[in-house]
Amino acid sequence: MNKVELIIVYTVSFILIIWTFFPIYNMIVTSFKSYWEIWTTTYFPMQPTLEAYYRIFTQSYYRVELFWTWLWNSVRIALGVMVASLFIGTCTGYFISKRIISRVKRELRTLTLLAYIFPSSFLSLPLFKLMGMYGLLDTDFSVILALTTLVSPYTSWMMAEYLDNIPKEIDEAAAIDGASRITILIRILLPISAPAIIALLVYSFLYSWNSYLYPLVMLSSEKNLTLPVSMGFFLSTDDAPWNIFMGVGLIYSLPPIILYYTFRRYLVSGLFRGAVKA
Repeated sequence: MNKVELIIVYTVSFILIIWTFFPIYNMIVTSFKSYWEIWTTTYFPMQPTLEAYYRIFTQSYYRVELFWTWLWNSVRIALGVMVASLFIGTCTGYFISKRIISRVKRELRTLTLLAYIFPSSFLSLPLFKLMGMYGLLDTDFSVILALTTLVSPYTSWMMAEYLDNIPKEIDEAAAIDGASRITILIRILLPISAPAIIALLVYSFLYSWNSYLYPLVMLSSEKNLTLPVSMGFFLSTDDAPWNIFMGVGLIYSLPPIILYYTFRRYLVSGLFRGAVKA
């Protein structure tokens, strides 16, 4: 690659980086501005203040009066989706990998991923009707079950691929020693599959944490809303407190960032090993 090509590559990369990170930078800067300063075009807060965060943490602004409740709702739903999708993905992946004959595995895996042919927005209406039939609307269970329905096909496929990469001699040796299939799964295969399990837990959490449509559709009571849905209320206000809005967004973005960088190495090893045949 000659110098001209390098200059072009670096220039384009720099522009893309600025384009990607400038909204994040703007969110951080705006959250430290006072209410009167947010209406001025400045790229640095002239008088940095924690006013927005004080309003958020003390719930002293009427649009964040249930901030901690909404945040806890988001955490609770995300954890529920993590547990449910991992259980279904582990059981289904084990069944596909260890209990299905080889010539059927490929077709069954393909059938599992066919669930993603339909956009999640299209499935919101039948899932809404289904939750209404069982009286689950406006509860955590409606959102957890709906999001688990969307996440489980991928977790099942990934677990099946990962378990296929574990030598079958390990299963056979444990079976000779008298271990049952449940024992083999719980005490041998799951510990070996720890990177994949952590990767899928993080994926499930992030999918649920960033979900807006299904909590909006399934939940109606203000106290049951998740934080992303409640943040939409800011768009209907007359005073538009963008510093508080950006502060809420920044706080809400911290758990995924911490989770990602804590388990980053497991994400890479877990997802890539499951996606590539040994």
